[in-house]
Amino acid sequence: MSNIAVDAKPGVVVSLDPQRSAPRRPRPYPGAIIARGQMDSDAVRAIQARLNQAMNSNLVVDGDFGEATENAVRLFQARHLDAQGEELEVDGQVGRKTWGSLFGDTAGDEAVVDREVDLRSLVVSVAASQIGVMEEPRGSNRGPEVDEYIRASGLNPGNGSFPWCICFIQWVFLEAAKVLGDESPLPRTAGVHALWQMRNRGTARILTPPEAQPAAIKPGMVFLFDTGGGKGHAGIVQKVQGDRIVTIEGNTNNGGSRDGYGVFRRSTRKVRMSGLLGYLDFC
Repeated sequence: MSNIAVDAKPGVVVSLDPQRSAPRRPRPYPGAIIARGQMDSDAVRAIQARLNQAMNSNLVVDGDFGEATENAVRLFQARHLDAQGEELEVDGQVGRKTWGSLFGDTAGDEAVVDREVDLRSLVVSVAASQIGVMEEPRGSNRGPEVDEYIRASGLNPGNGSFPWCICFIQWVFLEAAKVLGDESPLPRTAGVHALWQMRNRGTARILTPPEAQPAAIKPGMVFLFDTGGGKGHAGIVQKVQGDRIVTIEGNTNNGGSRDGYGVFRRSTRKVRMSGLLGYLDFC
């Protein structure tokens, strides 16, 4: 991406290319979230046309909010900020903030604010977009979103109850890679120990416990630890704070259980936590 950096936020760049500026007449927000599944919609056509203009996308402007449009929205959200300069939620849906970033809140040509984006930043953004997802019903290892996580690991959620912390990670990487037009770099498995045993497949950078120092831990890394009895737990690193990591984890709870009921952000795990198998960096 060839842009000119400015001293706003790290990684933020501004393009003044008039071909990528917001329309002179801003479109009013239609008042409802626009998401996948909507068809024959004027609002969707406007979004598709704007994405083609702002992102050099090749969407068919047909008013059908399908997978290609959703992925283009995710990539736009990952690369752009809202009107207050805050990061957009990477959820593939066009709410008020994403609409404002797409079309502009005031009349006149405006600069488009872009952020450098790669698999690492997308993994963190996509994972964060899932915080608050809960099992339905609680304790069932099921639910609309949880079932999708499980399918991302190659399992059928209708064939039993599966602990899904690795399934969540598989889904996050699959969705993040899809936005970039790539394949997920993770070996396909739903098990913590199985993923650790497969660590030498591919190009993942591996940090064993002796190598796990705060300076070596990067956002987007996957941590894995053993909980005994052949079981384990895993999550995604969001950032490092001193000797602790801020994480996004599936199948956990506020207490950090390996068999919880939702997707949570946690900030209490130590870099060298008890039972640590290691860290894998697929980014």
